[in-house]
Amino acid sequence: MGVSADLAVQNLLGSLGQEVKDILWNCPAKVCTRGVLQRVTSHTLAYTTVATVLTNLVRKGMVERIAVDRTWAYRPLHSRSSKNARRMIQAVASSECRAATLELFVQTLSDDDAALLRGILDAP
Repeated sequence: MGVSADLAVQNLLGSLGQEVKDILWNCPAKVCTRGVLQRVTSHTLAYTTVATVLTNLVRKGMVERIAVDRTWAYRPLHSRSSKNARRMIQAVASSECRAATLELFVQTLSDDDAALLRGILDAP
């Protein structure tokens, strides 16, 4: 397999991993591999492909695997909000000028989001 084919596979698995995480976040309970496969809309996939993506997410500490009857079920270990908050923290922490980064972020907030942030910051 050539370099461009390797990159295509990596991109597919990355976008598929995100889609699988979204499926798990949108389900109120744990979901088995077949249940995830039935909800994937971006591609026609083999069961083993979805199983591999789920195994990779377990290995990365993003998803929990639970034995249910004679199969595995999965659920996210962190909420979507928690993931997004960690991304925001990393972005600020990696900035050359934290104050400028935060200022630019706040300037882009809608009035509703700015009011929400003000309320959070003013809360005891």
